[in-house]
Amino acid sequence: MNNQTSAYKLNSVQLNPRERHFLQLACSELTYVQIADQMCVSPRTVDGYRETLFERFSVKSRVGLALWAVRTGLVTP
Repeated sequence: MNNQTSAYKLNSVQLNPRERHFLQLACSELTYVQIADQMCVSPRTVDGYRETLFERFSVKSRVGLALWAVRTGLVTP
């Protein structure tokens, strides 16, 4: 992926601050329960963030979400 494509995808991504925070934590080795604890929300809220982002970015797993986040530059490895 070239820099122009990456910049386009990054500029077109609409994430609220909580979704961005969830995405950063989801790209770590934390479990979803640990993510919920760190974000001071319930595990069901974390499930909602996950499902929303899976659908929005057409990914099917946490690994797919992490790869997407790295490829678009939202998360650095």
